[in-house]
Amino acid sequence: MTNTPKSKCLRLKPDGLASIQAALASASQNLATAGLMSGYLQLVDAGKLTLDTNMREVFGPLDAAASQVITCLEDGRPVTEKNNAPVTLGQMLNQTSGFGMEFGDKVPAWKKSADKGSGFVNSCKIDNLIYTPLCFAPGTSYEYGNSAEWLGLILPTLVGMSTEEYFQANVLRPLGMANTSFYPDHAEWIDRLLPLRFRVEDGYEELKDQLPLLTLPRRREEIEYPVAGGGIYSCSSDYIKVLCHLLQHRLSLSGRATRPKTTLLSDTSLNSLFTGTLPDAALPGIVEMFEHYFGPEEKFVLGEANWSTGMAVYAPNDGRRRAGFGRLAGSVGWGGAAGTQYWIDEAAGIAVVFTTQVLPGSGPDTKEFKDMMERAIYGALE
Repeated sequence: MTNTPKSKCLRLKPDGLASIQAALASASQNLATAGLMSGYLQLVDAGKLTLDTNMREVFGPLDAAASQVITCLEDGRPVTEKNNAPVTLGQMLNQTSGFGMEFGDKVPAWKKSADKGSGFVNSCKIDNLIYTPLCFAPGTSYEYGNSAEWLGLILPTLVGMSTEEYFQANVLRPLGMANTSFYPDHAEWIDRLLPLRFRVEDGYEELKDQLPLLTLPRRREEIEYPVAGGGIYSCSSDYIKVLCHLLQHRLSLSGRATRPKTTLLSDTSLNSLFTGTLPDAALPGIVEMFEHYFGPEEKFVLGEANWSTGMAVYAPNDGRRRAGFGRLAGSVGWGGAAGTQYWIDEAAGIAVVFTTQVLPGSGPDTKEFKDMMERAIYGALE
């Protein structure tokens, strides 16, 4: 689904309904960012926090986890050293906090020998998060990790309500997003939840308990805390609302659209979503991530890939379109493990959301369709 601030919608023969509920996986980072920004950056605007606030001083379990960093592996076992450096709010928002995920080799090695929290970090289980140390010193590299999970866990201690309640009150209800929640066990959703499927030799198989690390709990009593980086459920017709709100707000600052009557974020916070924030030391890591995300045929040099306070920033030095036909320079967005993807293209004036529930999201079938979709969208705009 593609929308503009004027609510013009392009539909590409959808194989399903825009109202079907889906697990957004890492694409929920944007919804989480909108909510977390409405919490954390409003606290910044109020002078209660800054992007330089040491979050170790805010939340004891974070301080404990960040007190050691895995420096290397010896014979497959993690070697750690003490970390005295702060973990700032800004670092948690731009993925330079030092917290990693199971995609690398350090976290799996740690989990293998851990006494507590040996399960998947991104599993809605508190112990699996809080007993996992840093993978690198804060601010020295980029690694897509679990900072959003930490921020989702910390938020209630700062705002006096649950993360779900905060999202509903400050993001979802104001935008009319009635079909979005961290808890998918609503009675009216049961028949609308689209199950995850994963690739097998002769097609796709519904995911039940075959891949424990990728099986998230869906019952409220099993969800110990909302996983802000991968545990929100929504649908295309809801998701596009927050994307269009952010786009309209951004375009209004240059006179290209009418300013929303009520904005989720301050102008400064909104602009931070569209601006790269990574230190030079982190640029090689984001380049590696981009080439994995878009595919090895697309090459990037340092400075052409960046991360804002919540989204990846596509910033080619020569202004080229993605893959020669797609999104324009300056576009921001991200995707999820189940093939979900979104982006906001300020130059083209559009916001795009694509939802599916297929693992791996980087598989050839899903990637081919995403490229077809992106080509069709920009072809329709010409």
